Amino acid sequence: MFENFVAFADASAQKATTAPAKGGASSGTISMVVWLVVLGALFYFMLIYPQKKRTKNFTQLMSNLKKGDTVITVGGIVGKIIDIKDKTLKVKTAGNDLEITKRSVASIVKGTNGNGNGDGKSKNDSKSDLIK
Repeated sequence: MFENFVAFADASAQKATTAPAKGGASSGTISMVVWLVVLGALFYFMLIYPQKKRTKNFTQLMSNLKKGDTVITVGGIVGKIIDIKDKTLKVKTAGNDLEITKRSVASIVKGTNGNGNGDGKSKNDSKSDLIK
């Protein structure tokens, strides 16, 4: 069986060397460049763009934090903001005051939103963030 494979490989190699090239080397290069561009675009839209969008939403969430807002942390702690510092928040929970980093805030639950009507919901709320 191995002899048959070797004979087939030799015959294919001889055909390849004697057959004239169709299309030249430039068509192979162009197709390779097109595939690289397609893969680069796919990489951008699957990995880079969603991460930029998440970062933008997170910085918007951080800039919307105000005293009196009720927040949920990534650890599941629910509390009301009583003080905002440069990198930390002071949050009042059931009976304790906790100082947490701003990066640990997952979502804003209640408080006044940007238009000041105090309807208890912010723009960043979604039904998937909270169990109702």
